[in-house]
Amino acid sequence: MMENREDRLLLLQKKILESVALGGDFQETLDELCVASELLVPDSVCSVMVFDESRQYLDVISAPNVPDVIIDRLNGTVPGDSTGSCAVAVSHNAPVYVSNTFEDGRWSDSRGLARDFSILACWSHPVRNTTGEVVGSFAISSFEVREPTYFQKQLLTESANIAGIILERHKREMDLWGKAHQDKLTGLCNRLMFDMTLDHAIANAKRQQAQLAVLFIDLDNFKVINDAHGHKVGDAVLQEIAQRLSRCQRGSDTLARYGGDEFTLLLENINELNSVTQVAQRILDECVIPVVTDGRSSTVSASVGISLFPNDALELRELLSFADRAMYKAKSKGRNGYYFYEEGLTRVVEAKKRLGIELRSALDKDEFVLFYQPLFKTDGSMLHTFEALIRWRHPTRGLLTASDFLPMVEEEGLMDELGVWILHTACAQAKAWLDAGFLLNKVAINISLFSGLNDIYDIVGRALKEAKLSAVHLELDIAECLLVGDSAELVNQLEKLRALGVGVALDNFGAGGVSLSLLNHLPVDVLKMDRDFVGNLTAGNDDPRLIKVIVAMASSLGLPVLAKKIETDLQRDVLIREGCDFLQGYLFSAPLAVSDIENLLQRR
Repeated sequence: MMENREDRLLLLQKKILESVALGGDFQETLDELCVASELLVPDSVCSVMVFDESRQYLDVISAPNVPDVIIDRLNGTVPGDSTGSCAVAVSHNAPVYVSNTFEDGRWSDSRGLARDFSILACWSHPVRNTTGEVVGSFAISSFEVREPTYFQKQLLTESANIAGIILERHKREMDLWGKAHQDKLTGLCNRLMFDMTLDHAIANAKRQQAQLAVLFIDLDNFKVINDAHGHKVGDAVLQEIAQRLSRCQRGSDTLARYGGDEFTLLLENINELNSVTQVAQRILDECVIPVVTDGRSSTVSASVGISLFPNDALELRELLSFADRAMYKAKSKGRNGYYFYEEGLTRVVEAKKRLGIELRSALDKDEFVLFYQPLFKTDGSMLHTFEALIRWRHPTRGLLTASDFLPMVEEEGLMDELGVWILHTACAQAKAWLDAGFLLNKVAINISLFSGLNDIYDIVGRALKEAKLSAVHLELDIAECLLVGDSAELVNQLEKLRALGVGVALDNFGAGGVSLSLLNHLPVDVLKMDRDFVGNLTAGNDDPRLIKVIVAMASSLGLPVLAKKIETDLQRDVLIREGCDFLQGYLFSAPLAVSDIENLLQRR
């Protein structure tokens, strides 16, 4: 029996070492080693752990038959005297044989792990490199209490030795790979590696019909630094810029030093142009910060050219060439900027960039204004409720509607600030109308702008208190989609506001997926039909079946229905016939300035 086991051990060594010699896959070879060792020790599992880069923690690198939940618990093991066999083996650079994990003190801090996964015995051997340095451990964990036999100790030792050979070979391969594909000065990918990655990314993008962007980055006036201060300072500047550029990239991006003072960045899975421009702007912002080397400050900036797949080109060389051309265009425009290969796209981006800058000062300059659109009853009389709608009196472009600038407001992170302004301004205006003796039911405000809706009770409360406005004169419109899913806290906030007297309207109803059972429990006073249902009513298509369903749902809950965006007599007539309670749209009145609303109220 002993000879048979020794023969099997020799055969194991031969098979694994052949795989190492022939350049087998690193992970597969380690996994084969674990599996083969498990076959020689019934009722056991094997694992290989290695140091992380800091050499402070051990992580599992191979354990093909160990559940992921155990691996997660093992990762981050700190070498020591009481955290398990592997920790002790690595700490003392000696094999450890624990026959009973529930009684051995070397498992006192990991007894919960042993109990949870029935690890009753564990034998571990340090894994060493060719210089004798400990790099990890090889372990055989048993599901029964037992002492290792002579053969099992021999197996453990030989498996650890083979694991050391596998890890050493992998390290050499990685070192060689790094030398061939890594820029020596900055540690980034080199040109060869970037081209390989880009070629692979293009193939993936073609299969998945995805978009990607290539950014060509050239430092402005870098030659001046080299000429004035020497190549040593120039190299230090490049190293610092490389670190800064690394901070600009996303986790899935590839950054390379393409040569000299040129860098390239690959952005994969681009969903919108804004994600590209944000990265480009971060690059400009990072590069323009002075670089201090040996007490000397060097000022550089960057010019960035951008090409897009598949918009501009479908092949690697064209994408790089077009990004390079766009980069020179950015230089010709004054440097320290980015430019798209398609000039029209650049103009659109520059216009959005200017708009974003103007938006940030528009609130301070009092350029925003509220218009108010009246709501009407089906007999044509006014309901004396007015929906507040934001407008921007742009200094050069005139009066802009919300659709012209709200997407940019969101991109600039100004939604909450603008939403608070709308709320406070509308409440103040409602109070002014009431004080002037005008008949006012409610002013309606869409609160779907806010990102922090779970604080809406406090936000609205402050606005009402500041304006000294009774809550009964305020209505909050909230999009139906925001009340689907995990919205318990938001519903609670709205219930508290209704208790004060604030009205709540469910906006865009019919498009957000709120069921009848859920609707029955929502704190809602009125349903505002999604405007697309009204827009679909035309002379060639006046089928009211969807409107019938919405009205029927509302009627079953005793809720009135408001139809918006009514522009034709046909739409009005169908909506009235099907039982809508309130109407709003240009057929009755456009959104009006404050003075026009006051004239309308005086006439009424």
